[in-house]
Amino acid sequence: MNYARGSVTEKLDQLLDRRQLLARLTASAFILGAHDANAFDSQLGATEPAETGRGQSDKARILALRLLTAAPLEEMRAFYSDGLGLPVRARSERELVVFAGASEIVFVQVEDTKAAPFYHFAFNIPENKILAAREWQLERSEVFITPPGLRDPTFPDDVRHFRSWNAHSIFFWDPAGNVLEYIARHDLDNTATGGFSQADILYASEIGFVVDDVPGAAASMEATLDLEQYRNGSAQFHATGDEHGLLLLFERGREIGDVLRDRPAPVGVFETQVEIRCPGSHRIEGYPYEISGHLRSR
Repeated sequence: MNYARGSVTEKLDQLLDRRQLLARLTASAFILGAHDANAFDSQLGATEPAETGRGQSDKARILALRLLTAAPLEEMRAFYSDGLGLPVRARSERELVVFAGASEIVFVQVEDTKAAPFYHFAFNIPENKILAAREWQLERSEVFITPPGLRDPTFPDDVRHFRSWNAHSIFFWDPAGNVLEYIARHDLDNTATGGFSQADILYASEIGFVVDDVPGAAASMEATLDLEQYRNGSAQFHATGDEHGLLLLFERGREIGDVLRDRPAPVGVFETQVEIRCPGSHRIEGYPYEISGHLRSR
């Protein structure tokens, strides 16, 4: 199966032409509306969540993400359901829910195709399955080439080695231009047997936010949520949380994407809602970001 490899690449090339506008964006032009969680299923079809995540529901810190997308929901459904094999459900004509292991991701349709909202988020996978995940994903899409400084000579050049985090990962696009990642964190005791499948997409473990003052935003967020900085950081990048869930702060102007294929994208500010397992809730002042804390799984 080589699902949507060509079609995703062609649509991303079109999206990236518009991404030059993002450097001038200060916020999304759309605000997420309130929607009834029990709203009708649309013509996109309905699939109930399956038993995925290999019993990791009690480990996940990021319980739910609510993100904007300008990509047609049918394309998103096809990628996540037909391609990745994840359960999906159309909550309404403008919302698609993806069940990624123990995490729920809601994509909300917007019409601002020039802005083309996109995000970076990652999924934890069993720590011993990065090579199997790479082969599995290559049957479904391209994966990013790794910059030389992040390569591990014992792995293929499209696997990234985050040495200070003791992790290996691969990156790839979805039809909306979101930068997705499978990350194998070797400090976690989550080894699994067998080949890689959608059941090894355990839960969302990273979501990125774009701000102008990374240290200031990090200090405020950590104090409110009672979380700590995760390992190394800088004035341009900061991670809060732990291996089960990280809130990432990027400085505005940073580029992410497949840089070595000349397909970088400057990160932008887009409406983001996150539900996490922690004592408090937080809004990043001056930005359309909302982090809601829960003490137990959804």
